[in-house]
Amino acid sequence: MLTSTHADSPPKPPAPFTRFARSLSRNWQLYILILPSLLFSAIFFYYPITSGFYHSFTYWDIKQTVWVGLENYARLLDDSSTPAAWRNMAVILISNMLIVCIFPLFGAVLVVRLRNAALQYWWRILFVLPIIVPATVTVFVWRWFYGLDGGLNQILRMINLGALGKIWLGEPSYALAAIIFVGFPWVAGLNFLIYVAALQSISQEILDSAKVDGADSFKTFFFIELPLIRNQVLVLITLTFIYYLRSFDAPLIMTNGGPGTAGTLVPGLQMYRAVRDDLDLGYGSAIGMVLFAATLIFTAINFYISRRQAKGESS
Repeated sequence: MLTSTHADSPPKPPAPFTRFARSLSRNWQLYILILPSLLFSAIFFYYPITSGFYHSFTYWDIKQTVWVGLENYARLLDDSSTPAAWRNMAVILISNMLIVCIFPLFGAVLVVRLRNAALQYWWRILFVLPIIVPATVTVFVWRWFYGLDGGLNQILRMINLGALGKIWLGEPSYALAAIIFVGFPWVAGLNFLIYVAALQSISQEILDSAKVDGADSFKTFFFIELPLIRNQVLVLITLTFIYYLRSFDAPLIMTNGGPGTAGTLVPGLQMYRAVRDDLDLGYGSAIGMVLFAATLIFTAINFYISRRQAKGESS
């Protein structure tokens, strides 16, 4: 006897719009609560991005908007300072991504390994406390430190090495390195706090098992702790990349892109100058869109790597 397979087949899932309509009818109170956030995001985030993308193809000086196509992007490629700006940014990015992977992690490991709980607590407080100091204030302090009569040259004179003193921000050979050195020893702050939380979340049973198997502190860190906090490391690398890709506060305050024409110039400062000095908002928008595209590409690569690693761990 023939049986109908139509009755045994599973029901078709509802269309996406139907699912959304059902969810909206069931949870309309929640959608009303998040509506203000959506509106503010649209006004203060998505609209500026859309406006910047459109105006990057125009000459825009507030008074007039003239469509120029790809002229702003061609101008960016032809700008003699662009290669130096992106080279400086690459040096700053690579340096700070190495810094965030080494120094705050090293400090976090030393603090977490302290046996005395009270001592560990106060060291955490001391390393986290500098977060309350605005970044701009920190940059101004370091600008004084690098000055002719600043802290660095005074220290050199105290140890009878005054002949090595320089105007550190005024010499092309040292200015970019001086900016990278801001914040030394780079331990305090949010990066340190994230690493401490990640290390403390590791089960003590795992660490005890490693000791039973004869693993010393060195092997425990590199073969057990570091792989377990890999996700936090990737997050901090991503955040560091995004921050320093668009950041220009230190070059602006300390050297204004100098010494010379492009000693410490970065693309973010290029964009700032185009808007502030020339009121060329279209050209500034083009630089911003290039930075935005670079951020999206890096974020997509990081997301792809994270998904591959997650699939590898689950398989």
